[in-house]
Amino acid sequence: MICMPVATAQSAGDVLRLSQYYTGGTARSVGMGGAFGALGGDLSVLSTNPAGLGVYRGSEFTFTPALNFNNTSALLDQTTFNEKAFRFNISNLGYVYTWNFYKSKGFQSLSLGLAYNRLSDFTSDAYVDVRAGNSQLDEFVWRANKGLYDPFYEGLAEATLAIWEDDEYGGEYINDYIYNGNRYNQQMVRSIGYRGGIGEYAISLGTNISNTLYLGFTWGIHDVNYEEFYTHEEFPHFREYLDSYYFDSNFQIYGWGMNAKLGLIYRPIQALRLGLAVHTPTGYWLTSEFATDMATYFTSPPAETGTATSYWEPSSVEVSDFRASTPWRYMASAAAVIGKIGLISLDAEYVNYSKNELLPNKDFKALNDDVSNIYQGALNLKAGTEILLGPIYLRGGFAYYGSPYKDDLAIFSDEVKNKPTFSYSGGAGFRTGSFYMDAAYSYTKYPKYYYDMYQPVEGEIVSSILQRINNKVVLTFGFKF
Repeated sequence: MICMPVATAQSAGDVLRLSQYYTGGTARSVGMGGAFGALGGDLSVLSTNPAGLGVYRGSEFTFTPALNFNNTSALLDQTTFNEKAFRFNISNLGYVYTWNFYKSKGFQSLSLGLAYNRLSDFTSDAYVDVRAGNSQLDEFVWRANKGLYDPFYEGLAEATLAIWEDDEYGGEYINDYIYNGNRYNQQMVRSIGYRGGIGEYAISLGTNISNTLYLGFTWGIHDVNYEEFYTHEEFPHFREYLDSYYFDSNFQIYGWGMNAKLGLIYRPIQALRLGLAVHTPTGYWLTSEFATDMATYFTSPPAETGTATSYWEPSSVEVSDFRASTPWRYMASAAAVIGKIGLISLDAEYVNYSKNELLPNKDFKALNDDVSNIYQGALNLKAGTEILLGPIYLRGGFAYYGSPYKDDLAIFSDEVKNKPTFSYSGGAGFRTGSFYMDAAYSYTKYPKYYYDMYQPVEGEIVSSILQRINNKVVLTFGFKF
């Protein structure tokens, strides 16, 4: 239910994916682990604590390109396969304009901010290449004989003559592996890919009251694009009939959503800042598309079922419109500014992932019940520091993202444990006059998870273990005026 690599509809994992965000935005924010809730003065805070917009004393423009290098290892039959995926995107693009009122007390300024911040990136690739003791075609046969015939899977297998009903086997479906006496040990290759991400377009207002209290509001518009695809290939090379085949699957979700954010920063003394923020649930309007296709290649035409040596069949495209709602988010933060030496910042965020929902509930009640049973509330912690060396700034950060899964789930084992996600980062910046440039690097290690490939017989699932590591490099160009 969590991964659903062969899903033809929405899953519990889809709605979780909509509510998990990781450190993005400007290079300064990335370099400090995203711990900016009580600091402000950075355009990434429009997506976390918009009160930080009130810290601005002038106007600013920022542009932040990012390079993502994703390494994914896949473990199957005690063999590990490593694959890499590279992606360029825009981590931040924003502008803030500040009106200063030049008062000794009361409202000091009002700032309007417009920004795009990248909240998450789904890019990764993986593959396995093994000698198999069973076949994906066994799953198609097992499901067809159980009355679970699906036109996106078994329908294509039958149309391309990979499975067929045979009178010698009591009219049951069989495949060429069965017909050849269950001869396996064929080469099997599964290539897996994920693409897309979530970005937020933020429209924000922030104000400064007596240089002590900062208030902010953001209206966030989310852009969502997720794609999950795989190609499954087998090469039995039978002297008669089936030589090889491939099966493709492609699943996409795209759409948009909206939420609101309120935040405040209180500065009781010059060196200390305390922050609070709350995010409403994000309401999403989404569309999913699912399609498959299959091709078979024969050494000689199947005697009873066909006359050609190759067949290809695409499925129809299944399109579904639906809505989703993510949980409330609550944030608390604190920062200490140590004169002109540097600063230390801490952020805490609580999200109850069991409150994710697909809507309307009358259509997704069973799935929403699964969400409640699978997921739990989690605490995300971030810490960052910055040291000033004249015009040079050195930064370091750490982020801990609590596991959204309950501990007692059957999906966890000695090999795949319920663990949090850890992120480590560092960076540097240079500022002179009205121009500055920041660079940052982050290393994020995600927990291992099972990737279910196919089910050859009842009660048995062929699964690999995947682990993804993200290396991100970001560079911010900023102009103050």
